[in-house]
Amino acid sequence: MNPSPETIDLLLTRRSLLAAKLIEPGPTQGELETILRCGTRVPDHKGINPWRIQVADRATQDTFHARLPTLHSGDPASLAKTLSKEAKTAPLLLIVSSQATSNRAPRSEQLLSGAVVCQNIIIAAAAFGYRSQWLTEWFAYNDEVKNLLGISTSEEIIGFLYIGSESEIPKERPRPDLSKIVSKLEL
Repeated sequence: MNPSPETIDLLLTRRSLLAAKLIEPGPTQGELETILRCGTRVPDHKGINPWRIQVADRATQDTFHARLPTLHSGDPASLAKTLSKEAKTAPLLLIVSSQATSNRAPRSEQLLSGAVVCQNIIIAAAAFGYRSQWLTEWFAYNDEVKNLLGISTSEEIIGFLYIGSESEIPKERPRPDLSKIVSKLEL
């Protein structure tokens, strides 16, 4: 066994920071390439690679966020909530989607593989010293938003991953008591 205390420490201390509180600098092109390579090293039943990752710089994010109000058709409170948390300063946005259309593996496994892509990206970004926030919100489930992004309506948006540097230290949140969620299986 060759333990990696740095990895364990990273996993035990990583915290999200609200997208609206992420600032420059973001990952360099070289760091981003490594983050993306780490992101795609995930369990993927049958090697389908059902996920896609779109990279949006600050200018593209501004255009995207400006279009959201015209695409919203639901509860006005959800739009107000989105606009209040809007990432106006995050240097990088990665949009992860999954086609999940192959019949070679269950749809749920294809979607879960996409979720692991998101998690690996967040961990890799943290390893470089960046903070992130993984969001979905209403716009992840909106077909007009998918059309705007060039994502088929048959695809699922797994996450909007905002990445940047911290403008403040993230607050710790309560973590689950393992004794309440872990049990020994006895058959």
